[in-house]
Formats: sequence, C-alpha cells, structure tokens
Amino acid sequence: MHREYYRRITALQEAAEPFVVATVIRVHGSASAKPGSKAIIDRTGRNILGWVGGGCAESLVREESLKALEDRLTRIVNVDLEDEVLGVGMPCGGKMDVYIEPHFPPRRLLIAGHNKLARHLNLLAQYVGYAVTVHGPEAEAQHFPGAAHIASEPWEMLDVAPGMRLIATPPHEGQAAVLRAGLAAQQGYFGFVARKKVLAGLGEQLSREGFDAAGITEVRNPAGLDLGGDTVEEISLSIIGELMAWEYGASANPLRKIEAGTASMDKSVVMGEGADGGLPELLVVGHGRLSEELARVGTLMGWPVTVNAVETFPEDYPPATRLVHGDLDFSRMEVTPATHVVIATLHKGDHLSMERALQGKAAYVGLIASRKRSGLVLDYLRERDWSDDQLAHVRAPAGLDLGARTPAEIALSIACEIVQIRRSGNGGGLSRLPTAELEEGPRKSSGETCQQLFE
Repeated sequence: MHREYYRRITALQEAAEPFVVATVIRVHGSASAKPGSKAIIDRTGRNILGWVGGGCAESLVREESLKALEDRLTRIVNVDLEDEVLGVGMPCGGKMDVYIEPHFPPRRLLIAGHNKLARHLNLLAQYVGYAVTVHGPEAEAQHFPGAAHIASEPWEMLDVAPGMRLIATPPHEGQAAVLRAGLAAQQGYFGFVARKKVLAGLGEQLSREGFDAAGITEVRNPAGLDLGGDTVEEISLSIIGELMAWEYGASANPLRKIEAGTASMDKSVVMGEGADGGLPELLVVGHGRLSEELARVGTLMGWPVTVNAVETFPEDYPPATRLVHGDLDFSRMEVTPATHVVIATLHKGDHLSMERALQGKAAYVGLIASRKRSGLVLDYLRERDWSDDQLAHVRAPAGLDLGARTPAEIALSIACEIVQIRRSGNGGGLSRLPTAELEEGPRKSSGETCQQLFE
C-alpha cells in the first residue's frame, strides 16, 4: 500500500492534477476503517486508492473532498455511523473523524519580459509557489533561475495557456503584441507594467482591430498594490502582492484594524532610513517556519536580516542572515528607527519583545498572532502606560490582507506592509487609482519607475 500510495501521489503531481488525501484521524466505537487509514480522491470525486470505510461513509468523504477542492481548504469531517436519520447509518456503528486535505498543482504564471523587474518577479513568484514561464526574445536561463520554461522567442509568438496568470513588462516594441496575446487568451489576472496613457493608446489601436474595449479596461495597469515602492524589489513585491490578493479575493488592507481617530505615525520615523539613508533592517524575533520565511523574503528584498531566537539552525536560513541566540530582551542588540521588528515568538514573551522594540523607536513593530492574542498584548502595553500615539507603530496582527495561507505567503504579506508603511503607500491596486494621481502626483507609479530604471 505505501509504495502504491506514493506512486499514485507522484503520478497525480506530475500530471498537474488536483486531488484529495482523506485520512481517518479518530475512531469512536466500532468502525471498519482504523486511525491512519487513507484514501486518494481524484478531481471527479472518485476514490482511486485506499479505504476510509465503505458504503455511505465513503460517499460522504467523496462529497466533502469535492467541496474541499472547490474552496481550497482543509476540513475535518465527522462521520456518524450510528445515526440512521442525520448520520450515514452504517450497521457497524461508531463514529469517525476524517481529515480532508486537498492538493493542487502549482499555479502557473507567465512573465512576458526579460528586464530587471521580470527577473525579480520570477524569484518572488516562485517563492510563493508559482510555476513560472518566461517569454522574451532576450530571456536567458542564467537570469531566470528555477523557471519552469523559458521561451526566447519574438513577442508575436507569446502563448498564454488556459489558466495562466500573466504579468507583462515588455519594452516598447513588444507592448502591442503582448497586449493582443493577453486579451485574446482572456485569462483571469493580467498585470501590465506601463504608464496608463501608454495602455490607453494601445487600447485605442486594438479596439480598431476588433478587440473588446471592456476587456482592455480589465487589464491591471499599472500592475501592483500602491505600496509607494520605487525600487525594482519593491515594485516586484507590490505586483506579486496584488496577484496573491486577486487569487484569494482578499482586500489588501492591513490585517490590523485601524480605528478611526488613531494617531498617525511620525513620518520621520515611518521612512525607516538609517543616518546614511540605507536599507531598512529586518529583525525577526523567534524561531520556526515563519521566522525562516521572513528571513528568506527579507533576503529577496535585499534587506539586512537578523534573527533573534532561543535556538536557531544556520542551515534553515539564507547564508547572509545574522543569527543571535537567546537575547529576547535585546540586551546585546541595538534597536533604532531604521529597524523593522517582526515578532514571531508564538506567545513566548512576545509582549516583552514588543515593549523593547517600542523603546528603541523601531520604524515597524509587527506581531504574528491571532486577533485575540494581539488584543491581549496591546492591552498589556496600555496597562504599562504606552499611549495610543506610541502604539501607532504596532501592527498586530502583522501584514496586509492578501489571503495568505502558507508561511511564505504570510511572510510576503508582512513585507508588503513594511514597504507600504516605509514608503507611505495608500494600499489598493495602482490600476484603480485616477490617472492624474498616478502621472502627476508626487509618487511615481510602477510603470513610470520601471521605464526610468530599465527601459
């Protein structure tokens, strides 16, 4: 069974087919299946291997598996084998709890472009689990490590497969061809990096060619969330953040509810710049999967990263990460207005770490915790005479609402919030902002910045 189980799982993954693994985790009374019994359910709801009980029990598990595939969430199903009215009424009696775990192939992303922004998009997209295809006449494998496929072909040969998300950052000569291919494919997410007036001109041209004007208005241009970013890394982060929010139907607002009347942050501190105007410093407190992913996303952003934990393992972190052991009161470290602190201690002294970060006037203090736990920590700080003005720096829970579910996605949502606060971004999609604000306001849009940096 074990060999065949893993063979079937591997075959489904290689075929990019979604499936469910159903596992019996608890049995009460008499039941034909035992704890640990497994079944593999395919995308049609068919049990293709294994056993979690016969008859109506299997039917219920198959139905719940299809629901899990639809909403992309795990669930625990209680199978009542005794109740003939509300349960499944099996003669063997008893009850079972079955864990339903859906599995999906990596989402596919097509990046049309070969510039610096495209290269960083490739890294961040893979980081949160996308299988990336890159298309560009000058695209080279050495510049796109880990990409599933690289098509070094003319722009006119761009092929947008069904189900692919598309981010386009082509040079001027490729913009019309890429826009045609993207509109013809009618895929869900289409992000385009250019000035709005550029896309408007292309839209008029394509409308004369017979393309639907409504489809052109649905293109996200400029692509990305309004984080206020003006570096390649920050613009790339804003685009992948918007893509994540689109995938999960999330708001991209702060997870922390900002109450009306709350004091705003001191802009001299918000920028988080050191005396030399250098990069923000990321200080992660705690050890575990979230700490590791925060270090990885910080490294991808080019930020200096320090992890402060009771115990760390160097092999779990990017090589450049500074590791500090057992200094949860920060007695051996300096916290400054250039420091961005994320507390991932999972309730082990998080209130003490937060207080120390506030004492050092850190530019950003984020807590990874539930809303209930976050409220308790903030209440503790208020009891310690921290004012609402001072607590304006705290983001608890940390991160933007991007629908994050995995540790990597949570880390990326926090990185987005750090950039948004540091750069005084407003949130929401850049493509939804008025043209005048994008092209005449003090903050550059992603399209403008990208053109200046590498076109």
